[in-house]
Amino acid sequence: MNKEFIVKIIKAKQLEYEAIKEILPDNMRKKLDKFEQDAQVLIKDVAIELMKENAEETKPGIVKNTKKVEVDFS
Repeated sequence: MNKEFIVKIIKAKQLEYEAIKEILPDNMRKKLDKFEQDAQVLIKDVAIELMKENAEETKPGIVKNTKKVEVDFS
């Protein structure tokens, strides 16, 4: 797919979402904003944990078990 097309589609969806938020009642908009903030915090926490796990797995001095495999394509 064309990169510009994807970028424009994403921008269109963002504008659509913002427009829908504008017509929501204030109390629902506040709940939605709170949900978005909580979701962002959760995603950040998960990303940090994944990065920590990845860093622990790739620490120097740790030898991973590998096995040499021969493949015959005849």
